[in-house]
Amino acid sequence: MKEYLSTCLTMLSIILLLPFLLTFLISGENACPLYKPPDIEKYLPAIVYLQIPYSHHLENIRAQTILARTNIDLQLANGTPLSALLQKPLEYLAHEQGILHFLHTYKRFIQAARDTRGQVLTYQGQKVVLPYCAVTTGKTRDGTSLLHSGDYAYLVSVDTPQDRQAEDYISSVYCPGTDYHREIEILSRDASDYVLTLKAGGKVMSGESLRRTLGLPSSAFTLQKINGQTRFLCRGQGHGLGFSQYGGNVLAAQGKDCAEILRFYFPLLTLSSP
Repeated sequence: MKEYLSTCLTMLSIILLLPFLLTFLISGENACPLYKPPDIEKYLPAIVYLQIPYSHHLENIRAQTILARTNIDLQLANGTPLSALLQKPLEYLAHEQGILHFLHTYKRFIQAARDTRGQVLTYQGQKVVLPYCAVTTGKTRDGTSLLHSGDYAYLVSVDTPQDRQAEDYISSVYCPGTDYHREIEILSRDASDYVLTLKAGGKVMSGESLRRTLGLPSSAFTLQKINGQTRFLCRGQGHGLGFSQYGGNVLAAQGKDCAEILRFYFPLLTLSSP
């Protein structure tokens, strides 16, 4: 009971201090004469909380925490302000429902951060961008072919057939009153069956661009005309690159630890500890 009351008071304090904290983060060290560089480990649980469902196995949350830490360290090193990284978590926690939900689940994320403190993934000794998605088509994408750069050669395609068992593996998006099925010509797909390029209205664009424009779950889609509407039948959720959260959760359920899960999805990377 004492621990619960202490937690409630702590979170209430966070809410009350949010305006000051935002001002401080935006204004920088000049906003406070007693400035100390922030320890990102303190904020990591709240950031990861918004990245992966709390119902996932702890080992999978640990894996996501390592990804998040690596990405955050890289962004900070490249000049991204901490205020930008904390904007969404702070906005979420500023709402009553957000803070109450976080109170019921935060211990798992705090534990994941503590258990993996300082651990990051590196490629040839350097931290690199680590993308993740909810569900793939059953095979993650190749970074070089998707991003057209050898800088992403560390993102190799791996088979993750467990994703095909996901509840939201297949989804449909209907566009009424359109003739997308006639206007869109798919020009190329990658080895994971995502649309790489297409022609729409005489303009060539990427499958990911169309996905973002229309709000599609995935760029691994086919088109059909059904009852006067165009249906986009999509497989997977997200861009399909890097870490599959659903697939990682299945591996965790099979007894794999976070290091084994990350090695499965990023076989060319090294898990480094402080």
